[in-house]
Amino acid sequence: MAIALTARKVATAFSLSWKKEANWTTLPVYVLYALARPVAGALVIWVMAAAAGRPAGYLEPAWYSLAAFQFVPAVLGGTSWAVLEDRERYQMFKYVYLAPGSAVPYLAGHALARAVQALIGATALSIAGAFLLGLRPAAFDPLLLAAALALGVTTLLFLGLALAGVSLHVARHGHFMTESIGGVFFLFSAAVFPVDTLPSWMRFVSYASPVTWWLELVRRSLGLRFGKVLEAVPTPAILGILAAFCAASVAAGLLGWAAGERKAKWKGLLDATTAY
Repeated sequence: MAIALTARKVATAFSLSWKKEANWTTLPVYVLYALARPVAGALVIWVMAAAAGRPAGYLEPAWYSLAAFQFVPAVLGGTSWAVLEDRERYQMFKYVYLAPGSAVPYLAGHALARAVQALIGATALSIAGAFLLGLRPAAFDPLLLAAALALGVTTLLFLGLALAGVSLHVARHGHFMTESIGGVFFLFSAAVFPVDTLPSWMRFVSYASPVTWWLELVRRSLGLRFGKVLEAVPTPAILGILAAFCAASVAAGLLGWAAGERKAKWKGLLDATTAY
């Protein structure tokens, strides 16, 4: 009963977030808007590879890694941006607390709506890579890809929940926080270049990032390898590492949100607005 009620709350928040994101235009225009960012990033990768003479073993894994990476800023920012947008722009966040239950399903629904937007971009990049550029993966394991997406999106959602707890205490420009963290993941998580290119002392940062192992699992579901550092790690081990990161992120997300929410209630920040 409780699970069904939570699912309905998430679905309602998803619908509300989707309407807020897409009700300003028609569906075709919104799809073009959703594709603008991933297409721009993909063009940069293509130009880089072309300028370097299209080195063997680079463009194909980098292309699909970039497609999957669209989920990172979208899901990470979905929860924290929901706090800032509803509190600052619409001034409706306080009314979420008038409804019975926790605010977590409400934030999760917003993050999942952003995930669907990211899915549009990732799918478009994958199709364009396969049919326009001839970047067709050697293999495809749908079960491994589904497991990777489920674990990866769950990990990002709860990491975003911890950031949402921090967002309760920052001003309206706090969305730059998630953009910055997404940039760190982009740099250290083998999104567009292999871990091999990092200095040895910096590789530990990459190993400590759940996005590194998630992107590697996505690539392996497509039969792709990206560099030699991670190639020696068996796929079941990577799946276990990602599952451990997912469990840790769930705990960190719930604890981080609870701590931020408790302090925000005490300081009266749930309905606060900032003019800077």
